Amino acid sequence: MNENLPTIGSSSIGAILGLSPWSSPWDVWARAHGLSGSSSSAATQRGHILEPAIGAHYAHLNNVEIKKGPEYEAKPIIGPEPWMHARPDFFVKSDSGKWLLEIKSTRKFDYRWGLAGTNNVPPYYAAQCIWQMAVTDDDRCDLAAFATMSDEYRSFNIYRDADVESKILDYVRDWYDKHIRGGKPPEIDGSTACSKSLAKLFEQESKTFIEPSEDQLQLAEDLKQTRSLLADLEKQKKEFENKIKEQIGTAYGISGVATWSQSKPRTRFDRSSFESDHPELAKKYLIEGDPTRTFRFNYTGQTK
Repeated sequence: MNENLPTIGSSSIGAILGLSPWSSPWDVWARAHGLSGSSSSAATQRGHILEPAIGAHYAHLNNVEIKKGPEYEAKPIIGPEPWMHARPDFFVKSDSGKWLLEIKSTRKFDYRWGLAGTNNVPPYYAAQCIWQMAVTDDDRCDLAAFATMSDEYRSFNIYRDADVESKILDYVRDWYDKHIRGGKPPEIDGSTACSKSLAKLFEQESKTFIEPSEDQLQLAEDLKQTRSLLADLEKQKKEFENKIKEQIGTAYGISGVATWSQSKPRTRFDRSSFESDHPELAKKYLIEGDPTRTFRFNYTGQTK
């Protein structure tokens, strides 16, 4: 295993498989090739804060002992193949055996979550648990989750499935060989990570134009039609929203349908005036971001 190549952890599996609602294969590829760093969202911070309490609650309810897994800064557990790793949240030990414990927090248990005691968890979390079991050679990974909006706790039991595990390993192994070892970028998608990575991969070298090919003109036509459809849909959406507002009238909302609440006046920071009045102070607190490229679409159907 080339020490310069990153390994694939369980948190990346959902993205690689195209299951994650938050990240795409481009996020994994960009981090692996140094085009982006790790990011932390408010949801991630919430999870870190709640993780010890949810774990302790699980241990109390199930009368088991739990031991913290490797922290993010520590060396991970390497799997049966050297490019695989995992950092389970907890290791569980009881009189009946040992297994893994993954902790999650969510705003609410929506349609992607099943009943407690089942294995019905969102697919991106299921893939994460399957990967952890493949790395640690455990046969069970429980997932304990807490929904903050409803103050509801549920735990789920996911057992090792050799057939599913083998299919995931084969897919990720091929992806790793092609995109990490081979360096080939993933297929273009609509993710933010893809847009940012393309700007870094293709820095502008001149202000020259290239003559459009037939394929490029077809892409332009597809984008033009898509933008037109989106504009029509946005207009239709606003119309329906306004019709519902009219039905609500002076009430707070329509039960089970929508609310239309009174809000306080918005305030905004007048940056131009501040920079004019306090130029040195404004300059002191300016944070320069990474250079990027701005895309403007001006295709009308005619190229001349």
